Amino acid sequence: MASTPPPPASSRPHALMLARGGSKGIPKKNIKPLNGVPLLVYNVKAALASEVFEKVVVSSDDGEILAIAAKAGAVPFRRDPATATDAASSEAGILDYVSKTEECEALCLIQCTSPLTSSSDFRNAWTHFVSGNYDSLVTVVRSHRFLWELKNGTAQPKNYDPAQRPRRQDWRGELVENGAFYIFKVPSFRATNSRLHGTIAAFEMNEATLVEIDSITDWNIVEFLAKDKFHDLPRSWGF
Repeated sequence: MASTPPPPASSRPHALMLARGGSKGIPKKNIKPLNGVPLLVYNVKAALASEVFEKVVVSSDDGEILAIAAKAGAVPFRRDPATATDAASSEAGILDYVSKTEECEALCLIQCTSPLTSSSDFRNAWTHFVSGNYDSLVTVVRSHRFLWELKNGTAQPKNYDPAQRPRRQDWRGELVENGAFYIFKVPSFRATNSRLHGTIAAFEMNEATLVEIDSITDWNIVEFLAKDKFHDLPRSWGF
């Protein structure tokens, strides 16, 4: 997809990354070095390079995370500890930010766990969001996987007929939410308390971005892919 120019400053959304300090599966995951660079830095750099956002904000209850975010070029935001517990939702973290940032009319929630997102992804997704006058946008990857479920102890296909098994080239596959980022209008978020609401756009991304870092296995896969994608570029970021 061809890259698009950044929007005028008057209409720029804010970018928000939620990076609490108490991650359990991988301790301090958001600042754990990925090929030598703290994880959250990858998306801070991509978001800044996109020139889409009025500001790129990292919200955290952890001082070390906020210091690394600031060094990377993001605006640190001290997150209310009540919104950074194991039980707290991302929506609570979003509300914490927008309730203290009245000027924010559109927001892009960026997930630290998807470091393969490119600056062009942000630019092209924002253009798609604005051009269609959508209320929210979800990022997706097209998958050609056959899905099954168990019903009463037996396996049942969910998205194809085994008697007419399609060839990959004859099947458009399924769109899978990859969790890379979400864009939404803030007034309608306030009304629904959901990042996805109203008329929803889908923005399709490269299949490598399907992997989100939730486990050590995910980490090892993404670290390999990041090395292949970025080569030595992260070394120039000063970490």
